[in-house]
Amino acid sequence: MAQKMEYTEVTGQDETLQKIHIKPHAQGKELIFTDPETYSRHVFQPEGFTQSWKYKDEKNKHDFEAVREGNQIHIQGIFNGEPVQKTVDIDEKQWLNKLDHGLSQWAKSQENELVFWTLKLSSDLDPIKFRAKKLGTESISLPEGEYEAVKVKLTLDGFLLSQLWSAYCWYEVDSGLFLKYEGANGGPGTPTTTIELNKIASL
Repeated sequence: MAQKMEYTEVTGQDETLQKIHIKPHAQGKELIFTDPETYSRHVFQPEGFTQSWKYKDEKNKHDFEAVREGNQIHIQGIFNGEPVQKTVDIDEKQWLNKLDHGLSQWAKSQENELVFWTLKLSSDLDPIKFRAKKLGTESISLPEGEYEAVKVKLTLDGFLLSQLWSAYCWYEVDSGLFLKYEGANGGPGTPTTTIELNKIASL
């Protein structure tokens, strides 16, 4: 079943509308993300993790695609206005380049912690490990309604790195629907970003 959602992102005084379209795909499911400046397409494996990621951003001159094959991610296209064609080596751990929605399936599982890879836009698409940890459940109120939610803490993997950055996500207990994000989208001193679900429709 396909779904369309709208989220409101607030960073400081800036407010942005995000649109999400999730639908079935031959490899699992496909998620299309759009906001006024960017477009991304994520194909997730049946287990919920990234198989491929296409990203476009005219302002920052990005237009590339990344595809996982075994323990490598192949990247090709334009990055920062320059041609890019490289292969990134990772290990057997999962890859997620949509941290919020990408954790939906894991959030409703029985697993309490997950370590996974992400390609960082701010560091030439180099791979970095993140850790997700469930903190329990709580009730939250959003424009879309009241939800019983699993609260998840995101950090960089490793004790020292985990002290540098953290953020929180909330997911509906039964469905794993991504509900809310709260944290910085950059390094120390970056304003807090909040993303909240405000509209959902099944197609």
